[in-house]
Amino acid sequence: MTSKSKVFHKNEPPIPFTFDFYLVYWEDIQSDSGWRDLKDIQASKPAICVSTGWLVKHDKKVHILMSDYNYDERGNMADGGNTTVIPTKNVIRKYEIEGL
Repeated sequence: MTSKSKVFHKNEPPIPFTFDFYLVYWEDIQSDSGWRDLKDIQASKPAICVSTGWLVKHDKKVHILMSDYNYDERGNMADGGNTTVIPTKNVIRKYEIEGL
């Protein structure tokens, strides 16, 4: 996490917080409630997922991404949305996207 505030256009409020933006590859459960051949079932693998957002928390248990936020009437950051909580043990790799 770095200290920054980013302005893209003079008529837009700045990005008001100091979290870095990431693209995260992670592994998730794959399930199927239908009938399948046993060999197909045995060949099943976990899903590889990709999520993006500001990394608002990361520790040995979780990585939490927030992809959206809004402003209050004073132009201050109010709420975050579109959050993804990934168990850290499921994170395969993460890449910081610079400039956001």
